[in-house]
Amino acid sequence: MRLTASGNKFFLLLFLVPFLQINITNAVETTTTTKNPYKLALSANNLNTNEDECPPCFNCMLPMFNCKQFSKCNEFNGQCECMEGFGGQDCVKPLCGGLNKTNELRPIRNDTFNNDTYTNQCDCDDGWEGINCNICYEDDVCRDFFDDDELKKGAVCNRNGIIVKKLYQGCDVTNPKIIQLLPKQKPQVSFHCDKSIEECFFQFWTNQIESFYCGFDTCSFDFDLQNNISHYKCENAQCKCIPGEFLCGKSGFIDITEFLEETIKGPGEFTCDLNNKECKFTEPSINDLITTLFGDPYIALKCNGGECMHYSQIPGYSQPNKKNLTWKQITGLSIFTLFVIGLIVLAIDAISKSPMFSNDDYKKLSNGDGDDDDEDEFEKFINSDKTGVTLTFEDVKYSVPSRNTNILKGISGHIQPGLTAIMGQSGGGKSTLIDILSNKQKSGKITGSVKINGESLINTKNTNLLKSIGFVDQDNFFLPTLTVYETILNSALLRLPKNMKYKTKVKFVIKVLKDLRIYDIKDHLIGDEFARGISGGERKRVAIGCELVKSPSILFLDEPTSGLDAANSKNVIDCLSELALKNNTTVVCSIHQPRANVFDKFDSLIFLGKGEMYFSGPVSELKDFLTNCGYECPPNVNIADYLLDITFDENLKPLTESFLEGHSFGNSELGEISHLLCSPEDEAAHNYSSLSQRDTTTTTEADTELANHQLATKFLDSQVYTGLLYQIKNSNSVESLNINLKLYASQASWIEQVIILSSRTFKNVYRNPKLLIGNYILTVAVALFLGNLYHNVQNDITGFQNRMGLFFFLILFLGFLAFTGLSTFYLERLIFLKERSNNYYHPSAYYISKIVSDIVPLRLIPPFILSIIIYPLVGLNMGQGQYVYFFKFLSILILFNFAISFEILTVGIFFQDLNAAIMFTVLLLLWSVLFSGLFINTANITNELFKYMKNGSLFFYSYEALIVNEVKDLTLKDEKLGLTIEVPGATILSTVGFNVLNLNRDISLLFAYILFFLCLGYILLHYRVIERK
Repeated sequence: MRLTASGNKFFLLLFLVPFLQINITNAVETTTTTKNPYKLALSANNLNTNEDECPPCFNCMLPMFNCKQFSKCNEFNGQCECMEGFGGQDCVKPLCGGLNKTNELRPIRNDTFNNDTYTNQCDCDDGWEGINCNICYEDDVCRDFFDDDELKKGAVCNRNGIIVKKLYQGCDVTNPKIIQLLPKQKPQVSFHCDKSIEECFFQFWTNQIESFYCGFDTCSFDFDLQNNISHYKCENAQCKCIPGEFLCGKSGFIDITEFLEETIKGPGEFTCDLNNKECKFTEPSINDLITTLFGDPYIALKCNGGECMHYSQIPGYSQPNKKNLTWKQITGLSIFTLFVIGLIVLAIDAISKSPMFSNDDYKKLSNGDGDDDDEDEFEKFINSDKTGVTLTFEDVKYSVPSRNTNILKGISGHIQPGLTAIMGQSGGGKSTLIDILSNKQKSGKITGSVKINGESLINTKNTNLLKSIGFVDQDNFFLPTLTVYETILNSALLRLPKNMKYKTKVKFVIKVLKDLRIYDIKDHLIGDEFARGISGGERKRVAIGCELVKSPSILFLDEPTSGLDAANSKNVIDCLSELALKNNTTVVCSIHQPRANVFDKFDSLIFLGKGEMYFSGPVSELKDFLTNCGYECPPNVNIADYLLDITFDENLKPLTESFLEGHSFGNSELGEISHLLCSPEDEAAHNYSSLSQRDTTTTTEADTELANHQLATKFLDSQVYTGLLYQIKNSNSVESLNINLKLYASQASWIEQVIILSSRTFKNVYRNPKLLIGNYILTVAVALFLGNLYHNVQNDITGFQNRMGLFFFLILFLGFLAFTGLSTFYLERLIFLKERSNNYYHPSAYYISKIVSDIVPLRLIPPFILSIIIYPLVGLNMGQGQYVYFFKFLSILILFNFAISFEILTVGIFFQDLNAAIMFTVLLLLWSVLFSGLFINTANITNELFKYMKNGSLFFYSYEALIVNEVKDLTLKDEKLGLTIEVPGATILSTVGFNVLNLNRDISLLFAYILFFLCLGYILLHYRVIERK
């Protein structure tokens, strides 16, 4: 019996209901007696086929075949492309397994009979449920819907009933009368919607056998999140029957096929209360049918649904936003900033009270004020040792085997308190002899003996004896930013007894300034080639003053008048003569060609030529010695000039005979020379100088050398040399005279040396602050620029990339700033060599002072400036407000800056040439930058040659530490396949080659590198930066 669309409700009430009741009972009986229910459907829909003929093959393109569930028909092969969960040729059979597999891999439900019982239920895979296993209920089964591993980790089964893309639901019909009329055939509905195409699909089942299905389009999906209600409305509807099934032609039941296909047009609505899962399905025609038959206004359902998705797609889920800095955090950073500024102020105050900055005592003593106790201590000190010392040396030879050169050939001398000159030709060995006598390190071989008051000086281990020697080099190197007074005071503080009062030391410095006639320029800066300072002669006297403040027993000076004019030369020698006379000091200086008024100041002379000794003895015996050798110095001729001339020009031997014999003169010339010898003394001296400079052709260089050798031989045969040997023997045979070595044993302690040298360096920075201020200004400018460029960086992949760029630029910036460390030591290398050679201080004291006073201000404060400005502006990770991430960030920058600075300082110490140091440092930084982890994934390097190169890169350790500290605990947002997902920071770090477990290791290695380069730098300073002449 078919119910047509034209049937009226009265007919339905009178006929359909009792018929339905009778046949429901029959249906139950038929179900238990009929072995194959599909045969009933086939008989009810007799196709009039001949059983002897083969049935036609399935082809959905033919009218007699169609695809159920509104599945698509493939026009190329005539097969149905079934929607998810349905299979068979015509898509009528439910599939089992799970929706995470394609239809081709899912088994078709096997309906069987067992003991006359019909079995028609799927055995779903774990995590799946529903008539055709399309509804998920566990998160793990949703991972197969994603190809990306990160997306798999975030896969969930959303069962809240709100559609995101495609929601599958299984519902039980809950209308009481329908359940009553079908006691053994459970009515159910499967329902799913595809939001992307705005379509929904509906299947009605009894005892899990599909009766009919409907399709809806032009759907809208609304949600009342406040009341937790979902509402779907589809404008158009279309239904189809499954031929031969319940209500669709099954024998013994009504057939509503025409009603479904002709009457139901929509709109259809599906509304659910998501709290209790109670839903209702409404469609005007179905509502009329349900109301007429059962008295209910709609089909009532109890539904469970499930949809696989990424957790970030769940409706109502919001990505965690990045937290801005709180006022508490801003206050904490401000307090920390004020604390650091307070420490800097206290440090500046302490520095201002250091020895090189304290001027109160200096001003008082300059005006003649002072305590009586200080006056007594001062007088006691300057009169502590007036005994004087005697320097003797015998048969001193010096050679350089590598060059097969003999520079000194048996030089001897006996020098007593007074002013002694070492003269000779250029290259004659003057500087070499004075270096040996002052115990300077030489690269060649030294033989002979050198003694002070009978105690051997060569290879002595008596450091106090060595400290009693003063030495003024030919070239004078000072810090250009110090004044004359400060330069000499620095020497006094380092070298005078540590138990001496500061005021006494200042007073002694003032005395030295007055003795050297430089008191009037005491406040003038030393200056250099860039800043005008004191004159050359004044610099010489400052150098002498630096040695005089320690009251040396012997003072050596190498060419103290070189480069000076006559007036300045005389001033220097006058000061030395007065020093030797007043303090009974032994003063020895090398000098090239002194004027007569300068030469007259010398008490003794050692004259050298070609490494040989031409004379060694009192100046008063020089003239008689020359006369005895046949060299008569003309009246009013500077004997120093004459002595040099006879070693260059054999024609001067003797002037009155040999000189005339070697030339042929005319009568007029003979008359002129005769007139010359009888002319006034001043005219004779002038004409002698002219003749001695005249070129000759009769004397060769070999003749001159032979004559010079003969002069040296004559000295060795002279009574002067015999007396010299007697004096040497007599001095060495007597018991060693006591020198007040306690004066030199108690100079400044190591800690005091560090304090004084640090104070001096701070003074240098204070007077020349361009480097320091420029460094700070540049750091502030870069910090503000980066802070605004990377302002409020987000917690996503773009933010991660920005963080990588920011951190790399920071360490690169600090690396370039550290370049100044090369020139810092290079500019002071010569000063250090001079002061170390003269026993000013221990090398370790200088090294520590450089680190404390120069390295720390330039390497500690810039990272703090960068951190305190960039961290809040960029919005870097503050954690839970404990500032742990900030302080780790600051610590890493400081450690890296120290490590790279000490590395560059070590390079600067190793190389004497600045250009070579710069070239090597550039290569070193380029190598470190290459293996920092930005330009190459260091974790994936397989080449054994390059694999471990990152271990020597300071950039790698600091870069990894910075990025791991910032990102490892963050969750970053990423866009993949149209999904916004959350990715743990640790996962991103491992992708780019960084290990989140290496943070503490990296920090420890930065510490280790700091210690390594500190030690290596000192070793190089101690053993490599040594004055060798």
